[in-house]
Amino acid sequence: MVDAGLSFGVGLLIGGLALMLGWGLLWLVVGAIGLVRHTCGWAIFMSSVSSTAIAGGAMAGLFWAVDAARLSSPALHVGLAGVPLALLVVGFRRLEDGRRIGPAFVEGSRLMLHQLLGVHEEGGGCGHCHEQAVEEQPCHQKPCFEQSCHEKPCEEKL
Repeated sequence: MVDAGLSFGVGLLIGGLALMLGWGLLWLVVGAIGLVRHTCGWAIFMSSVSSTAIAGGAMAGLFWAVDAARLSSPALHVGLAGVPLALLVVGFRRLEDGRRIGPAFVEGSRLMLHQLLGVHEEGGGCGHCHEQAVEEQPCHQKPCFEQSCHEKPCEEKL
């Protein structure tokens, strides 16, 4: 019983670290593209590198420390699905404003992706954002995730 619990716990750790590694790799690619396009700074890229390295290193250490026989345990396989299933369940809960967590997270990630890549939805952009230094671009302010604010992302708000 203790062996199954330990295998389940190792599965939870591997599942969580795998999600962290995948998420870090996604933002590593986005950060690298943004860095090449000069639409984001080194801080975004380096945080993606560090999160990817931490998750990868922790997974490598965990695989090194775990007995090979434990990796074929059914309890470990059930544990692998634990973190993704927990995130799926949490995604159906509601925020204080009534929106579901999952769609709000996806929308926030989409806005952040567009911000880091310099994507403009209206007619190819406003034309003035890429003429200024990265720190001064009005299009790349901290997003507020309010849909009405993002109808015209490059106009300055009064």
